[in-house]
Amino acid sequence: MFKDKHPEPRTVDENAFIHCDDLPVLVDVDVTSGHIEKVARKIRGSAGPSGTDSDNWSNFLLRYGNHSKRLREAVAASTRKHANEIVEWDEIRALLAKRGVGLDKCPGVRPIGIMEVRQRIEAKAMVLVTGIDVQEVCGADNLSGGIKAGIEGGVHAVNKIFDDDDFTEGMLLVDASNAFNSLSREAALWNCRVLWPRCSRYLFNTYRGFLRIFMIGTKDVLLSKEGTTQGDPLAMMMYGVGTLPLIDELKDTSSLRKQNWYADDSSCLGMLLAIRDWLVKLLEVGPKYGYYPEPTKCILVVKEGFEEMAEELFSEFGIQIVYGTRCLGGFVGRDDDVKLFVQGKVEKWMKCIDVFSEAAIKYPHAVYSAFTKSLQAEWIYLQRVVPNCGEEFVCLREKIQCSLIPAILGREILKREFKLFEMPVKWGGLSFRDPVDTAYSSFNDSDQVTSMIQHAIMNGSRLDVLDHNAHVASCIKKSKDVRENDFQIKSEALIEELPVSQKKVLNRIVEAKVSGWLSVLPRAVDGFDLSAEQFRDRVAQRYGKQPLGLPVNCDGCGKPFSLQHGLSCMKGGLVKQGHDNLRDECIKLSEMAWGGVTSEPLIKEESGRCKEELRADFCVRGVWEGNRTAFFDNRILDADAKCRLERNISWKTALKSAAEEKKRKYRNICEDIRSSFTPLVITIDGCLHREFEAFLKRLAARLASKWKSSFSYVLGWVKVRIQFALIKATDLRLRGTRKRISGLGLDDGAGIMFFPQ
Repeated sequence: MFKDKHPEPRTVDENAFIHCDDLPVLVDVDVTSGHIEKVARKIRGSAGPSGTDSDNWSNFLLRYGNHSKRLREAVAASTRKHANEIVEWDEIRALLAKRGVGLDKCPGVRPIGIMEVRQRIEAKAMVLVTGIDVQEVCGADNLSGGIKAGIEGGVHAVNKIFDDDDFTEGMLLVDASNAFNSLSREAALWNCRVLWPRCSRYLFNTYRGFLRIFMIGTKDVLLSKEGTTQGDPLAMMMYGVGTLPLIDELKDTSSLRKQNWYADDSSCLGMLLAIRDWLVKLLEVGPKYGYYPEPTKCILVVKEGFEEMAEELFSEFGIQIVYGTRCLGGFVGRDDDVKLFVQGKVEKWMKCIDVFSEAAIKYPHAVYSAFTKSLQAEWIYLQRVVPNCGEEFVCLREKIQCSLIPAILGREILKREFKLFEMPVKWGGLSFRDPVDTAYSSFNDSDQVTSMIQHAIMNGSRLDVLDHNAHVASCIKKSKDVRENDFQIKSEALIEELPVSQKKVLNRIVEAKVSGWLSVLPRAVDGFDLSAEQFRDRVAQRYGKQPLGLPVNCDGCGKPFSLQHGLSCMKGGLVKQGHDNLRDECIKLSEMAWGGVTSEPLIKEESGRCKEELRADFCVRGVWEGNRTAFFDNRILDADAKCRLERNISWKTALKSAAEEKKRKYRNICEDIRSSFTPLVITIDGCLHREFEAFLKRLAARLASKWKSSFSYVLGWVKVRIQFALIKATDLRLRGTRKRISGLGLDDGAGIMFFPQ
């Protein structure tokens, strides 16, 4: 069956080629290492035939300093060659091989060709550089061209046309047979040469021959001889450009029908007779472009009262006639059917919540990230294209509040806390968005953002892409500003209702903006993964609560154990070990930026006046000025320590006092040896003293310059690294042992005793 999905080349009708007497000039494409870096940071997916997956390639291109830089430049040079020259097929054939995978469509098979990751990176770089050309060419005629919010605009337009009783009697959704692999490759390449010239040489080089597809479990090699391959980042855009002549030929000048296309998913709305004429014409002209509709798999959505007419007009085609159906992730049809559709989706998501809740017992950090960054985005999309569906999400909200959140946090949740947890992390929440509250705002935002797409589809007019993009940016900014203002007001009100101890902690966290650790993926390779205890302990501290499962008494001094005692008890050396953990992270970052870092440098030797030698945590040359050596010393302090609470000392005052204490100890001595001294003071929850923040900004600026990256991006990454080092340092104080564990003192195998059998 998989082999049948890759047909032999067909004879192309001459009308499938766009007529063009004066071909556009071929302009060279400048793909840089910066484009490759952007793609490498977002690349996802499994491996092609070679077995090297996206994680490997992402690491190769990003994590090895100058070696990665040279590799990025090499990949960029390869992309430029393939985009600007005609390359011999034998030279590129091996790189274009694919690993075949058949996805079960229930029924049927969807053939996927998984490319080598390097080739996917090249293709995505071409999308990054030349994608705007396709957006301008395809506009709203085929939404697969990459237009911003294109699918949402299509769903909104289709629903508004369908709801117009004076114009619409029904809607036909067409299913084409094996569309991507059946597209006329010759005609598509020619049409791309005319309409998408900047990418045409790259597409010609990659599709000029028969592509090899390797299947696991067989030695047979399939050949892709026609169409484009699903799995190629350029496939959707190439298909969109390739079908534009067909779409233009099907346009109705009498305005009795409207059509909407997303890749091979086509639909037509209007009077039933006009829809039938459109279908007949599609069946007639579609095959010459490689588009083969299957009427028995098509769906006709009709309004009540038009059932008999629909049966009479479409009986010969065997089309399924319904009152409502799914369309581009949304739904078209009667209100009752829309409600049933949403309820079905909600039931599916509730089952996902049950699975997440079970997994969260052992892996709360991973589940939290998967939920906030992935799962809840699914229903937010549905809410953006389906109006008035908030009531259907009440049961899902209850499932999240009663099952998922307690499983992630490992404790019972007070009712008043849910509203706080719904806030974004920067406003003191955990980004557990209320699916009932998001329904109304999500739909309205999407409707406003896509208004120009809707107008183009509903009127059959051209879409000005630049105006649309500007409109999208304006709407998003306006909506974001309104939301941020609402979040700020709501956050302040919710925090104000908390007990004094919790209020103090949360106000500090919000003001100091130290919630970045909750916004990153828990990747072990970055050191951003936390154990269940580490994650839950940190969240408990974030909300001024005692972590669960702490021992009754301290194993170091025997006193009653609590959060405050664990953070301050000096027995067992855990405070020093945690301090060293933060120091080592600062050293690693400084080594990346400047190199030549010295750990625990001696500032002053022991003498008659100085009874003990004086050492800093580390020193680096050239941080602040010229080649002058800069000494640094870290300190982690508890802003909620008993002594500070009794004297009502604010966290800013506590940081300033600790920094001044360090300066009195080190500054004069450092200046005597023509060096500078900077205290790096930070609270347990990550609030930085201004000099520590200045150091991180200087470090980020240096790294951004070396890596040719955004300063704000690098600064955020640096701060998150510090926050995770701090979390692990704090966890050591709470969960580490203060008892000294002694071994036998054997350095060899002398103590091993053998017993006879």
